[in-house]
Amino acid sequence: METRITQLLGIRYPILQGAMAWITGWEIASAVSNAGGLGTIASATMEPDQLVDGIRRTRASTHAPFAVNIPIRLPSSEAAVEVAIAEKVPIVVLAAGDPMTYAAKLRRAGILVLQVLFSLEMADRSREAGVDAVIAMGVEAGGNLGPDELSTLVLVPQVVRRTGLPVVAAGGICDAQGFVAALALGAEGIQMGTRILATRECTVHPNYQDALIRAGDVDTTVTGRSTGLEFRVMKNGLAKKILTMEKDGRSREDIDALAIGGLRKAAVDGDVDMGSVMMGQVSGMISDVVPVAELFDKIMRDSSARLREMVKYVEP
Repeated sequence: METRITQLLGIRYPILQGAMAWITGWEIASAVSNAGGLGTIASATMEPDQLVDGIRRTRASTHAPFAVNIPIRLPSSEAAVEVAIAEKVPIVVLAAGDPMTYAAKLRRAGILVLQVLFSLEMADRSREAGVDAVIAMGVEAGGNLGPDELSTLVLVPQVVRRTGLPVVAAGGICDAQGFVAALALGAEGIQMGTRILATRECTVHPNYQDALIRAGDVDTTVTGRSTGLEFRVMKNGLAKKILTMEKDGRSREDIDALAIGGLRKAAVDGDVDMGSVMMGQVSGMISDVVPVAELFDKIMRDSSARLREMVKYVEP
């Protein structure tokens, strides 16, 4: 399938891998790119030398395009941008901040720039910054969310109409049905994070994968509404503790520190009770761990079949 996203990024399938701190390093990024999508290294928790190593390992493992995700609001973002430029990374995905901060500098260096957004205000800002494409992420997604909590169904078509840019839909997508729905909304690609967690090449702790596979339809919740730093996570001991702290009016610093610090505990150490197990609402739809290439091929094959089936709804 060819869309403006595949043409822009030089990838076979219009499927992007969401970046997840402590989880998506060079291993899964190169596997996703080799499978025809866009693999992404999460720079958030990396020192500059670690990011350089990850980029070089990715480049040694795939000849396909890949990206580096850089959360703008983090103090590490400036160094990550310098590394991306020095290493001639083909694509940078900016998130969590104003794209004006780095978009022009990256584009002058010949790097394609995508921006993750949660609202039309950020869509306008992204267009003004001159980014090449945007990733419109709905509240169904796992991990960091926008405070207005717009759903993918509501957000994507508005961003498509507002920007005219190639739009990638994210949040609540894990299969062919989600992919076809995204196309119907006007998106030209999808981004998946939670589904990528349940792949064989993903280096997340096995306990994390097991928790994801066991999760049901109502097993996620949103923490941080009182602080403005919202995360969709699995309901567990940590989530319950944070929600209680919010109800009791505890300080933003205490709550955010517990939420942010808990991700490494879950993803690296495997503590799925008192660690932050970030996952989207689609976790209840995922029941197996499969190779990335098999997942992508099935999504594209089933999408073609679904689109052919839908022709029957069109009047002759």
